[in-house]
Amino acid sequence: MPHLHLSDFKLGSVLGVGTVGTIYDGSVREDIEVSPAAKALIGEDLAIKKLHPAVSSDELIQARFRREMLILERLQHPNIIGYFGGGSEDGQLFYVMERVDGGTIKDLIESTGRLVWPVVVDVSRQVSSALQCAHNHGVIHRDLKPGNLFLTRDAQVKLGDFGIARDQHSADLTNQGLTVGTHAYMAPEQIVGETSISGKVDLYALGCCMFEMLSGRKVFLGENFAQLFEQHLHAVPPRITTLVGDAPPELDEIINACLAKRAEDRPFNARAVQGAMLEIGEKYDLGTSPEETGVGQLAAEVYRGGTPKPYDVAAENVTERGRRLLEQQIQARLGGTPRESVAGWKLVMLLLVLALVVAVVALAG
Repeated sequence: MPHLHLSDFKLGSVLGVGTVGTIYDGSVREDIEVSPAAKALIGEDLAIKKLHPAVSSDELIQARFRREMLILERLQHPNIIGYFGGGSEDGQLFYVMERVDGGTIKDLIESTGRLVWPVVVDVSRQVSSALQCAHNHGVIHRDLKPGNLFLTRDAQVKLGDFGIARDQHSADLTNQGLTVGTHAYMAPEQIVGETSISGKVDLYALGCCMFEMLSGRKVFLGENFAQLFEQHLHAVPPRITTLVGDAPPELDEIINACLAKRAEDRPFNARAVQGAMLEIGEKYDLGTSPEETGVGQLAAEVYRGGTPKPYDVAAENVTERGRRLLEQQIQARLGGTPRESVAGWKLVMLLLVLALVVAVVALAG
């Protein structure tokens, strides 16, 4: 990636403030002659992350910031925030990345209460694809949570904030035995500060996120970090089907597997979770949007006493129905779509529940 000059960019409104950096809306300046590298970014939706001046002289924080830049440069994936380059100017570290303006999964949970299960299946499929890319490159995120799952307006999920990620290809910048992460999403081995953690800590966090998306609450409800740590280490997590009656049993099983206390009892890798989401999508016919299938046709198939027939769709479209519902919810939250257009998901959910009931009855018979 090219070395960029901060002076080539105009900093707009603040998009977010973290412990060590501020993220700004950004654009290439038009009032000066900019470098060719910056000129190539004209027309792109940009965000610029700058290290806080108050901590810019801290060598460890500088090293972490540079590490984050190197990690993002390696991880070019449609479900990971895009990286365009960065550098240091007048002692100020910064980098330029893709700006997404659909909010986060956290925002969506706060505005809707919880997400319907077809949406959770599609989101989990996208996130597990991003995690597999990171793990293939030796990167463990270590801070997967709804607030770090960014959304585009067309319902693409982007994993971001690799500020405390572990790069297995270089020396760890975390002191031995130190606990890092967000308490509500930390795997047991992460809590006790094990040095030999693997990508399975991210699978545990993904299980926590899936549970929260479906139920609107966190897996464990400790009042402080000590209680949360004790629960993550020893308490049995509640089953999602006890809180969300319409959740498919297959989704309940994969969440429970991700939340296993022992890393070896969790799914083999993120690709296995992605595969499970695709299987759920195929089984419950999430691959064709209601507009394309026709709600009447779907209803007729359900009421004839069978599950909707499968449709020939590409693997990446197997959970398309969930993505359409997610897109509608994003637009509704941002004020881009009338409420009436979003209300259609309720009928679709009713039909999906009926299909689930029919499938269970058929298996019982």
